[in-house]
Amino acid sequence: MPISFYEAIWIFIIYAFLGWVVEVAFAAFRSHSFVNRGFLNGPLCPVYGCGVLAVVVILYPLHRNLFLLFLCSFVLVSAIEFLTGFLLEKLFHNKWWDYSERKFNICGYICPLFSILWGVGCVFVLKVFHPIVYKGIRLLPRLPGTIVLILLCLVFSVDLAITVATILQFNERLRLLDEIAGKIKIISNELGENIYEGVTVAVEKGGELKENIYIKATEIKNTFLEKKSERSRLQQQYNRLLSENISFGMKRIMRAFPRMKSRAYQETLLKWKNHW
Repeated sequence: MPISFYEAIWIFIIYAFLGWVVEVAFAAFRSHSFVNRGFLNGPLCPVYGCGVLAVVVILYPLHRNLFLLFLCSFVLVSAIEFLTGFLLEKLFHNKWWDYSERKFNICGYICPLFSILWGVGCVFVLKVFHPIVYKGIRLLPRLPGTIVLILLCLVFSVDLAITVATILQFNERLRLLDEIAGKIKIISNELGENIYEGVTVAVEKGGELKENIYIKATEIKNTFLEKKSERSRLQQQYNRLLSENISFGMKRIMRAFPRMKSRAYQETLLKWKNHW
């Protein structure tokens, strides 16, 4: 089925929206609440748009052979999902979904169960649903359709830019939290060493003059109090950063991807998610 660039963009937008509807419905079924699923803030899941568009463009010649269509859809869309997950993790240092708990998964990006669902879904779309969608696109007057498409693409571009900025802020907050937590741990270890040093000095210099013991003990005490004060300050900063109100976009990301993992700050991410 040869399609024009205009039709390809419409196919991408329509199925990205329908994919978002599927994701929201699935999340509502599991959690009994509305969750704005998807990478973007708006009602689009680009991976669905890319997947169906690729199937329509590449696999349409196989539409008469159901088994071959299913098999090729299984492989093609799984490859797109794998590549999407891989690139998102490399670009933003977070793993947005994770199938590691499912059998025969590949790097946590794809697993047989969802790949089979992808294959079955693509067969249904290409054989039953897409002819209706494509007919609707062809019936849409070209000029109004082009204007609407341009507006939708502009909204999509703005949403993408906002989402990327939000993720960068999200990662920066994680980095700061992890950095402060690391400093607190170092100071806590130094406090323990400080106490150990004080006890050691008292034992080793028990027979020396009281003045020398007192001077050394005072030095240790002052160092201890300074480090304790610094730890208290950092703990307050950490708690404030942890509790500080976060943007709508950050909250949405945490709700949309409950299994998200951070490559560098996983422990901090878990604490932050549990706090919210």
